[in-house]
Amino acid sequence: MNNQLEALLNAVSKSELVDKGDLAAASQLILAAVMEGLAVKRSGIWLYQEEGAGISCFYLVDEELGITEENLVLQRKDLPHYFAALDEDRIIAAHDARTAPETCEFTESYLDVLGITSMLDTPIRHSGKTVGIICSEHRGVARTWTEDEMVFAGVLSDLFGRAISAREKLDYEQQLIKTNQNLEALVAQRTEHLQQTIEQMQTLQQQLIESEKLASLGNLVAGMAHEVNTPLGIALTATSHLKDGITKLEKQYHGQAMTREDLLSFLEVAKSAIDLSESNLYRAATLVTNFKRTSADQHHFEHEDILVKSYVEQVLSTLVPITKKKNVQIITQGSDIRKHTQPGAIAQIITNLVNNSCHHGFEEQHENPMIQISIVENDQNKIEIRFKDNGCGINQESLKKIFDPFYTTKRSQGGTGLGLSIVHTLATQNLNGKIEVSSDQASQDSGTEFKIIF
Repeated sequence: MNNQLEALLNAVSKSELVDKGDLAAASQLILAAVMEGLAVKRSGIWLYQEEGAGISCFYLVDEELGITEENLVLQRKDLPHYFAALDEDRIIAAHDARTAPETCEFTESYLDVLGITSMLDTPIRHSGKTVGIICSEHRGVARTWTEDEMVFAGVLSDLFGRAISAREKLDYEQQLIKTNQNLEALVAQRTEHLQQTIEQMQTLQQQLIESEKLASLGNLVAGMAHEVNTPLGIALTATSHLKDGITKLEKQYHGQAMTREDLLSFLEVAKSAIDLSESNLYRAATLVTNFKRTSADQHHFEHEDILVKSYVEQVLSTLVPITKKKNVQIITQGSDIRKHTQPGAIAQIITNLVNNSCHHGFEEQHENPMIQISIVENDQNKIEIRFKDNGCGINQESLKKIFDPFYTTKRSQGGTGLGLSIVHTLATQNLNGKIEVSSDQASQDSGTEFKIIF
């Protein structure tokens, strides 16, 4: 190959336009080299249509006519011999295009119209198959294409195949960038939607928790009303009895029939009635005070200094309406330790655990239902509350899910499955501690034990 053709090939192969991904720029560069190296005034790049039905002009330069692009299409059905030659994937070197069997079909409709006498078609290969041709067309006296010229044109066709690969790579990169952008937008959208869903679920869960608290409080109010009515009724009866005694004594006095013995007897009865009224009114007042304190605490989790054991006993006094139905005996043990903590969280935990024992642990008839609560301070200066009942216990399958929100074995009876979930949240988050549970149904009256450390 002569030096001029080698220099042109070297310049084109080193040009960044070939690998830039801009097919128009690469086409201009390669066709300019073709026309200079082959000394032709017309050359074009043609690409196969889908399924090889024809070829379309991708880029064409005709210096004599001043054309840089033409929208031309050649159909296989119109040029069967030409396409048969193209199918062989070889160079078509038509020295005399009017007589060459591969190109003679162009004579009247193309060659004569444009004054073309010789044609040189070199296949463009990409990814192992032919995707088009570079067609170089000579005007004037028919010429014989040399071996060097055919090799030169073939290399330039391969370089255009390289340009196609660069274009595909660029398209893939842009598509990948767009896909990533879309994916990022989709992830952001899904994340926002998920965040909204989580917030809605948290709000719903909080509403359900509050509903559970209010339902529990409603049960306590109903039971507390009954408990308060008992001492108030006794006090009312004693007061009424005292009033009758005063009326009787007053009649005796005005009738001048009152004796010393009558006065002493009345004073004894009056003292007994007043003592009875006082003790029962004090009991009712204590119940109301404790109930007000614990119910308020359960809705406002403020930090306070409390004596933990005394406070737990105060909470238990408000739960008598619940334990009384099952005849449950509650025993508290341990020393009274002063701590700065959230009494409301402790009150809610004790209330829910007592409810759980009465409704689940002592669901069936039990001879001696009992709850033991021990309160100690461990070596790490943390409070340990051990809550143990001697009820029916919990099976191992349920034990694994017992703190899960909405898990309940009593849904058909109106259970929400939030009681122990609330206990877990209060122990781990509000009190910044932990809670453990153990149960063994194999042993009779083994019951269930909760240990809260905070």
